Amino acid sequence: MRGSFWLGHILGIPVAINYTWFFAIALIAWSLAGSYYPQRAPGFDESIYWTMGLASALLLFASVLVHEFGHALTARRFGLETKAIILFLFGGVAQIASEPSTPRAEFRVAIAGPLTSLALAAACRLIVPLLGARPVGDIVSYLAVVNLLLGVFNLVPGFPLDGGRILRAALWARSGSLERATRTAARAGQLVAMLFIAGGMLYVFRGNIVAGVWLILIGWFLDTGAQASYQQVVVRHGLGDVRVGTIMSRDLHTIEPHLTVERAIAEYFLPYKHNGFPVTLGDHLIGIITMQDVTAVPGDRRGAVTVRDVMTPRERLKTVSVNASAYDAFAKMSQDHIGRLLVLDEQGNLVGIVTRSDLLHVLRLRADAAA
Repeated sequence: MRGSFWLGHILGIPVAINYTWFFAIALIAWSLAGSYYPQRAPGFDESIYWTMGLASALLLFASVLVHEFGHALTARRFGLETKAIILFLFGGVAQIASEPSTPRAEFRVAIAGPLTSLALAAACRLIVPLLGARPVGDIVSYLAVVNLLLGVFNLVPGFPLDGGRILRAALWARSGSLERATRTAARAGQLVAMLFIAGGMLYVFRGNIVAGVWLILIGWFLDTGAQASYQQVVVRHGLGDVRVGTIMSRDLHTIEPHLTVERAIAEYFLPYKHNGFPVTLGDHLIGIITMQDVTAVPGDRRGAVTVRDVMTPRERLKTVSVNASAYDAFAKMSQDHIGRLLVLDEQGNLVGIVTRSDLLHVLRLRADAAA
């Protein structure tokens, strides 16, 4: 997720915080300190309420983190890698690198999060009488409530909530089609999203603006997530069995590293009108030079500066194997926000280039064939 910074690794899984998380912490702490705790636990000074609110907000997100680790560690048991766990405005997300391979694995990974939250709620409920002392007991009591709500809310059968994934697992097991199951679960998710938005608008009309806007934002997030999740499955289904080597372009214009920038402009950039060219020694890729690289060189130095001096070296390039799936190429392009990848063979030699247009062409052909 863009706009995030990394905290480090926990149990081998990267953990990050998105900048929207700080807004959520401030809003939750303000709501708890200004309303919830003064009503539920009267008799404290304002500074105590703010301390309780901030501590509770932080512990709430710690609970969300544990919830996401429930997903990630269960996914690991099925051989699925978790790229990162990210905390953000609406809670957290475990970015699992690939879809589960079976309905059973999908069910187990999905149910792990809500069960973890419900277990936390039960644990907090059990230790509240043992604490006795306030305000610590009040904070733990709040955590029992929010973890119960977190577990129950995530069981709502609408994609991409955990309940929607459980629904998808059931539909997948029944129909044998992941794409069809995802489409149905995503539609259920959009219905749930519309209900949240409608409820939020009702709250706003009744004067409870903060709660109303919050519900509308959650509904918008669920609707967006449902659509994106279905599109991702469609793309994976359309590209997963296609090899990069079968759709890449093999007709490449490459530049040798000893060429001067002046000659590179005259012999390549002007006649071919491309924005960049691979730099090779024989068939071996060593870098890439772009229009930005050559225009950054002053005009009076272009006859002396070589392509090697200004190119982007290979170790900083985004490449893909000729034997990789087209979906892997799509995922790399999406993650790095680029429109093309250089294609290498097993020996590291440049053999072609694959673009976003190549991938879209495959998807269009398959959609037309299915129609």
